[in-house]
Amino acid sequence: MSDDELLLAIVHDIRTHLRKSMTAAQRLEKQTKALLTPEQQGSLEQILSGGRDMNTLLGRLVKYALAGASANDQPRGDVAVMFDTAVRRLAGRNADAEIESDSLRASGIQTPSSIESVLGELLDNALKFRQGPVRVTILVEQAEGQNVFGVKDTGIGFDPQFGERIMRPLERLHPAHVYPGCGLGLAICQRTIEACGGRLWAESNVGDGSVFWFSLPAQA
Repeated sequence: MSDDELLLAIVHDIRTHLRKSMTAAQRLEKQTKALLTPEQQGSLEQILSGGRDMNTLLGRLVKYALAGASANDQPRGDVAVMFDTAVRRLAGRNADAEIESDSLRASGIQTPSSIESVLGELLDNALKFRQGPVRVTILVEQAEGQNVFGVKDTGIGFDPQFGERIMRPLERLHPAHVYPGCGLGLAICQRTIEACGGRLWAESNVGDGSVFWFSLPAQA
């Protein structure tokens, strides 16, 4: 059994027990809601909220485990179409964002279908880590047999000394109550890109926005 298979098996078992606990807590909430004090109701809601957060984390762990799958058997598609799909999925988050992807549309590049997830994760981060309206620009370069893509934003940025740390699973630079998330988005991107034969890196400074670059072999 591989590490990824073991992780998937563990997640499956935890979800089974979590589902039972959440069902019992929801039943208790319905049966006792009128009898509980505000403090007791708050405690019960903390249990339910924690269960929902745990379920979200388990889902992200599944995505992380599956991200290492080889790109060899994946269907391929126009990367611009994949980006448009990612934008639509985040429609509720990008109302005040300016998103420019003309160079991506003009490129005509085909990539493995898993790159759609990478674009979605990077766009999600660009829309999350900001303090006001944000501009997101998709960059495309070609060099030495590589297609290089960049997701550039005008968000809060980060200290460049943390460029490698933020790629690790479950690493966070900000408290979850300030910028919600599980700390797995970039780790998922990195595994996905490496499975396609490429790499992921970032350029940033605090207050100056960020550029997340990833490269893929030109035939990938």
